[in-house]
Amino acid sequence: MPLVTLTDIHKSFGSEVIFKGLSERFFAGEKVGLIGDNGSGKTTLFKLILGRHEPEIGAVIKRKGLRIGYLPQEPRFDGELTVLEQMHAGLEEILSIQKKLDRLSHSLGELHSDALEKAMEEYQRISTQFELAGGYEYETRVHTVLAGLGFGTEGYEVKTSALSGGQLSRLGLALTLMTDADLLLLDEPTNHLDLEATIWLEKFLKRTAAGVIVISHDRFLLDSITGRIVELDQYKCRSWKGNYSKFLIDKEKAALQQQRQYQKRVEMVDKTRDFVARNKNKEGMRGTALGRQKRLDKLLDNDKDFLTTAAGKKKVRFSFTKGKSKSDIVLRSEELSKSFDELLLFKGLTFDLLDGERLGVTGPNGTGKSTLLKMALGQIEPSGGTIRIGASLKIGYLDQHANELDPESTVLEEGCRVRLDLTPEKVRGLLGAFLFTGDDVFKKVSQLSGGQQNRLMLCKLVLSEPDVLVLDEPTNHLDIASREMLENALGEYPGAIIAVSHDRYFLDKVVDKLLIIGADEIGARETGRFEFIAAHKKVYSRYAELLEKRTYDRVKAQTEAKAARKAKKAAAVQHKRAVPKGLKRFNRLSTEQIEESIIEMEDKVARLKERFGDEEVYKQQVLLEQLQGEFDEAQAELELLYKAYELREA
Repeated sequence: MPLVTLTDIHKSFGSEVIFKGLSERFFAGEKVGLIGDNGSGKTTLFKLILGRHEPEIGAVIKRKGLRIGYLPQEPRFDGELTVLEQMHAGLEEILSIQKKLDRLSHSLGELHSDALEKAMEEYQRISTQFELAGGYEYETRVHTVLAGLGFGTEGYEVKTSALSGGQLSRLGLALTLMTDADLLLLDEPTNHLDLEATIWLEKFLKRTAAGVIVISHDRFLLDSITGRIVELDQYKCRSWKGNYSKFLIDKEKAALQQQRQYQKRVEMVDKTRDFVARNKNKEGMRGTALGRQKRLDKLLDNDKDFLTTAAGKKKVRFSFTKGKSKSDIVLRSEELSKSFDELLLFKGLTFDLLDGERLGVTGPNGTGKSTLLKMALGQIEPSGGTIRIGASLKIGYLDQHANELDPESTVLEEGCRVRLDLTPEKVRGLLGAFLFTGDDVFKKVSQLSGGQQNRLMLCKLVLSEPDVLVLDEPTNHLDIASREMLENALGEYPGAIIAVSHDRYFLDKVVDKLLIIGADEIGARETGRFEFIAAHKKVYSRYAELLEKRTYDRVKAQTEAKAARKAKKAAAVQHKRAVPKGLKRFNRLSTEQIEESIIEMEDKVARLKERFGDEEVYKQQVLLEQLQGEFDEAQAELELLYKAYELREA
């Protein structure tokens, strides 16, 4: 039985139709990518499943007792709780059972006889309940999930009111992953995650037994975890087997097939109409012609879409034109270093970016990627060394925080400001290619969504005709279609590109060299470290392969070292067992201590030998016998020490 079944769903908000006749099923354990253009209803579909929206027509049927974990795009918390308290707040059942166990445990010492036996039975019952609820594992799970999503122990006592938007999103994801859910609904889970945390999330979602429906623009994530893609298009769902890459191939094939079918229908209608026109007045053919006309009219009446192609969607369409300036070396960094107080971001960073080269910059959050761009642009001073872009080159800069836009300017004013030589009409024409049409061009920047602001900044880049593109998280807030248009445009751009990005799919398609900042050799955070990776194509995938191999090699080396230590310990134990009984007392001594004992005993034997020449000793039999006994005892001890040392060195 499916976890969720949606049947003939109709949903609208006022005059805006979202779904019309939508039907779909989601099953236990499957991993589904939910995609569609911005505004196609992805989040609305989640809210229908959650019961927060009701359809006007149709039904949402959920399996009885279905437990759902939901991550919204902007989770909200009680600002008075700390991060750790917020994580525990979702575990009331487990914590309640734990308190019962603690109370029972304290009372056991005061009970006797039948009362004690009864309390022990109760304690055993609640212990079993605690274990089945995951009580003995919950604290480990809490710490594991928080660490995986980038929360260090130093942040556990921070109140949620003090967290940034990105930290709140990551805390929301942590809470969602902690729920004992049958179905996880994740709305853009990789927003605000760095590379390390995103990779951790992928591994978690692959391992979980829960079903997962994920809304994401992260195509690498969709490729990695999903076995089915559900596309929202034209008010309905369409299901595609396989991951995102397979969906692209299958969709293109389906579009070609649909186009061929449309052409065949047009040809059939044209031939029929031509036949009718030529024969409707001919003697003997009039009946046949009128019969064909009647059948054609009936076909077109019954199927209004018979001669309709799939409605074309409005898409961002643009290309970059390179400026006329020329320089072989676009950017040069020499022994560059940057630190903030005690935090060292990088040191000794030296490289050249040549004309036509494409450098991607990636790594954990807070390790200096955007800082590197700002130093290249002269916005921040380095702590040491130099970095500069050719003085004569025109720079096209895309800022992930939209600081380059004036919130009080209109869309049209922002466009005109770039090219004073163009008329407002020409600028409006180009803005239309970025989906700013009609009165949209008179909206203020402050009224635009994140995606619209990003499209406006892209439009300004195109207008500026730059010699070098400096891009800071260029795919943020863009839907998949817009991301692909950007990638295609950058693929045709002949100038140099330096782009900071966590979008692995984007990095694979656009750049040919990767600078990883603030990560160790297996991708874990390590500020101050950097590494270059180059490849003719799919450079991020090459880096991912290296990380996998290095991780394997490290685990293998650690396993072999552990095995060697175990073998050495076993050999030492065996050696200890093989030591003759008289020498076992030396096992507690180190080799160095045995050496020192040998030196001391040799000195003692030598001193005793000298005393045999004393007149007082050899004239008195009692003293001679006493000295002989001491000498024999010391000599025997020295022989034992020699043997112990030989065994230790064997």
